[in-house]
Parts: sequence; C-alpha cells; structure tokens
Amino acid sequence: MKKRQMFFEMGLLLISVLYGFGVISSTFPGGNIQKADIVKKATVIELEKRVQVRPEDLPEKVRNALNDKSYAGWTISDAYLVVADDGGSYYELVVRKADEQSRMKINKDGQVLN
Repeated sequence: MKKRQMFFEMGLLLISVLYGFGVISSTFPGGNIQKADIVKKATVIELEKRVQVRPEDLPEKVRNALNDKSYAGWTISDAYLVVADDGGSYYELVVRKADEQSRMKINKDGQVLN
C-alpha cells in the first residue's frame, strides 16, 4: 500500500514539474522551449529502492543494534531494506520511544550508520 502511495506521489510531482515547465515556456514568448520536447526529455532516475520489512524479519545483528545502552527503551515501528543503485544496502528503521520518533540507518552487520 505504501509503495503505491509513494509511486502516486512521485507521479504527481513529475506531472507538477512538467506542468510548471509548460507554464514557463508559454509565459516567455519567443522561447525555443516546446512542451512536447520537455515531455520527451523528462526522465525519472531511481537512485535507491526501499522495501518494507517486518521488524521481526530483520537480521539478528540489525535488531541487536538497539540493545546498546544509548538506544534503551526505543522500539522498531517500521523497517525498510534500502538498496542503492550502486548495489550497496542498509536498513532504515523508524524507532519510537514514548512520544519521540527517529530514523536510524544500520548496515547488515548491525553497525549504526547515522
């Protein structure tokens, strides 16, 4: 469900940008920018892919990263495996403690990256 929402939001953003280019090109008379050219040249570059993971399905080393004293009391509410275009990957965890929320990046060996 979240994946569909993300693609929908990205689509809306792309449409808004393309519409903005169209308005700008029609605002300046004599400009060489054609609306059709902008649509042809528009490209979406995906730099990373996020896949939601159930917290209980995370690797043990990643789950154990929260056992450190500095993370006492924090619990994982959402988790994602993020794979970059270059092949590197890490886990992004949304963690909560009382009314606080934070995000953590952890590699597969349990090392906190941020």
